[in-house]
Amino acid sequence: MISASAFILIGGKSERFGSPKWRAEINGKTIVDRMWHACQNFEHQYLIGKDLPPDVDKPFIRDILEFHAPINGLYTALNHTTTDWALLLSSDLPLIVEKIFIQLWAHIKPNRNIIIPMVHGELQPTCAFYNKKLKDKCYSLIQNNRMSLRDLVHAVKYHAVDLSDRADYFLNMNTKKDMRAAEKILSSKKRN
Repeated sequence: MISASAFILIGGKSERFGSPKWRAEINGKTIVDRMWHACQNFEHQYLIGKDLPPDVDKPFIRDILEFHAPINGLYTALNHTTTDWALLLSSDLPLIVEKIFIQLWAHIKPNRNIIIPMVHGELQPTCAFYNKKLKDKCYSLIQNNRMSLRDLVHAVKYHAVDLSDRADYFLNMNTKKDMRAAEKILSSKKRN
């Protein structure tokens, strides 16, 4: 059991994708169901978005603020978490698996604020653990119109975990072409 709460973001506009990404299916399973399964060993799991979709039966939290950005989801998560740590997870990452979270969780220490994957030199802020004490810092950045999660990461003490050897799990799905690439990766993993 990971003694943290997992928050899966489903509030994005998905403009390039053309429909809500979290509803898309890869190999017969929706992205949100894949992610929910990957987070099954967390103390708590929630979806975060603008409005509860009528056909969703998972615990849901509405974004506190009205704008569309992952930092809004994080701020909402940090306001609702009952655990010291919150995993923020974007529905852009359809291939993410539990072993990634376990690897990140191994780096949790009291003096760290963020545990974040790094893949080929790029930080992955929408698949990271954030300490709940960052709530005020997060709100301060929003108030100053700094809406990037990267701004938050660079403003505090963070610990990056190099997961370049697991880059496939961080495939960012923004288009249908990306979804086909994800399907191809999953097919090749099944054959191996």
